[in-house]
Order: sequence, then C-alpha cells, then structure tokens
Amino acid sequence: MEAGSMETTSTEASQPRPVEAGAARYRGVRRVLVVTLAANLLVAAAKLTIGLLTGTLSMVADGVHSTLDGASNVIALVSAFIASRPPDEEHPYGHRRFETLASMFIGGLLMLTAWEIIKSSLGRLSGGEAPEVGAINFVVMIATIGVNIGVTTYESRAGRRLQSEILLADASHTRSDVFVSLTVIASLVAVWLGWTWVDALAALVVVALIARTAWRILRRAADILVDRAALEPDAVAGVVQAVPGVQEVVRVRSRGPGDDIFLDLEVRVAAPTTAEHAAAIATTIRRRLRARFSGLRDVAVHFVPARDGRPDYALIARAEADALGLGVHEVIATKTDGGLILDMHVEVDPAQTVAEAHAVVSLFEEGVRRAVPDP
Repeated sequence: MEAGSMETTSTEASQPRPVEAGAARYRGVRRVLVVTLAANLLVAAAKLTIGLLTGTLSMVADGVHSTLDGASNVIALVSAFIASRPPDEEHPYGHRRFETLASMFIGGLLMLTAWEIIKSSLGRLSGGEAPEVGAINFVVMIATIGVNIGVTTYESRAGRRLQSEILLADASHTRSDVFVSLTVIASLVAVWLGWTWVDALAALVVVALIARTAWRILRRAADILVDRAALEPDAVAGVVQAVPGVQEVVRVRSRGPGDDIFLDLEVRVAAPTTAEHAAAIATTIRRRLRARFSGLRDVAVHFVPARDGRPDYALIARAEADALGLGVHEVIATKTDGGLILDMHVEVDPAQTVAEAHAVVSLFEEGVRRAVPDP
C-alpha cells in the first residue's frame, strides 16, 4: 500500500519534575555543599598553616588543593541555585546545563592548580630550602585524611540519592585528596629520614593525581555539553519495538545528564493509524520507557507512516470514521471474485434523523473506497 508522506509527532507537555520535588532536590544539594565547604576550609587552613610554618612544599601543595576544593564548593553552590530555576522563554529546556558548566570549571581549576604545583616542585628540585618535619605535620595530615574520607562518603551518597552531577563530581574531587594526603605523608616520612628531595617529588605525584581527577571531570562535562548519547539506542529500541502498533524503530536520539535526559524517537506505524490510536501508542511508549530508564525528563515520539505492506482495513476504516466523527467496530474484510467487501458496524449520533445518518455514512463509504487500495 502506498501511504502519504505526512509525519506526525507526539510530545509530552514538557513533563518537568514537580516544582516541590525539584526545589527539595536543590535544597538537599545546597545543604550538602555547605557542609562540604566548611570541612574543606578547615582542612585547607590546617594544611597551609603547618606547611608554611615548616616549609613543607608537598603539604602546602595539598593545602592549595583543599583551598580550591572550597572554591569549587562555592561555584557549585551558585550553579545549583541557577540550575534550580524552572524553564523560561530564553531557556525552554531548563537551566540544568549550568550545573554541567560548573563541573567543567572545577576541572579547569584543578588543572590550574596542577600547573602551579609543578612550577614550585621544579624550583625545589633545582635547589631550595629543606623542610622541617615534626610530629605536628603527621597529626594534621592524618586528621585531614579522616575528614576527607567522611566528606567523600557523605557527598557520594547524597549525590547518588539526589542524582546530582555536581555532587558526584565534587565527591570525586575530594576522594583524590585522600590519595594526595597519603602521598604527602609518605614524603614526610622520607624527609624526616633525611631525603629532603622527596618532598618536591611527592608534590609532582600530587600533580599527577590532581590532573587525573580533573580529566575525568572535564570529560564527563564535555560529553554532556556536546550532546553525547545518554542512553544506549539498542536498549531503547528494544523497549519501544515491543509496544503494540509499532512496526519499526527508525531512530533513537538522547542527550543530557543522567538525571535530566531528553529522548527523541522516530517510529514507523501503519499509515492509516488515527491520531487517537497514535496518542495511545505514544503513551504506552513513554510509560514503558520510564519504567525501564530513570532520569527521563522529556520523551518526544515522531510517527512515520509505513510506505508499503499488507493494508490494515480496520485501521483505514477507523481513520475515515474519525474524520467524520463516526465510530466503527467489528470490521471484517472478505475478498471475492468481484472485489473486496468490508463489513462493519457504524455508530452515528443518535440525535440525527435517518436521512442525516444515511448522508454521513454515504460520505464515509466514499472515503473508504478512495483510501482502500485495489485488492
């Protein structure tokens, strides 16, 4: 059957998160960031104070790292406030990308930190003052490791619970502090034993760990900003293909962070599928996709008519009936030597006279004859 070329689209009315739920989520994110900020400032102050007093470069570098943790928390707080705003005329898809931009800025700060520490370390290796390591250095570093482990655990759990990209990025950032601090402790032991050059070398190891964390954050943010696929197309197609009425999944496109995914589908259906039937198919598609994938903000379904294949006479009859406000059911097609016979029950407005009903049904019959291909 040769169908028309018209394409129809079914979209949700944006279906954003409920205002209360979205506001509660961002309040939770801000609360976690405030606690993390206080912890990072405390840790940074302790490391910088003791590091500067004793001339321990690796400890100062770690303190600078923790200071930037605090700066990143401030950036995250501002971005979380902006990202919590609802969609508007200038930002019809919402403000969620501001959180992604903030994550990228955090990664950039880490890279800048790494460069500054490299310069200081190279200067120390080329000849500089030896640090004075004492018990206070070890006490401060061990205490800050405990604080960092607690902050990382708290922030990671909150990030997964609230599905917050910024919290997960910051938790990854803080997690790197633990390994950095362990490296610093190892360098303190070496300096205490008389190997003063190890302090500068340890600072370079800190740089490598910082750069690794920065790269992960930047890559994740870049994937979102360049609209990398958020969902596996084959997995989405498998769910949609099982919906009754869908003949083929033509295209699957997705984008956005894990908790704010926009999904566009193009599916092929029988050409005479009515608007009401298409709406029912789209509703089923969305329901099954939301049950299978979390974080779906919007699902747009585009319907494309099938170009050929065996004609569905029942669908053709219903499409013509819809155009005239009629109802049809029990459509039975019978092929004879004289042609095709369609037997069906047609429902008309009970308020119509017999003449009016006959006229409408006659129009319906003419429409069906035009729409049905030659057998």
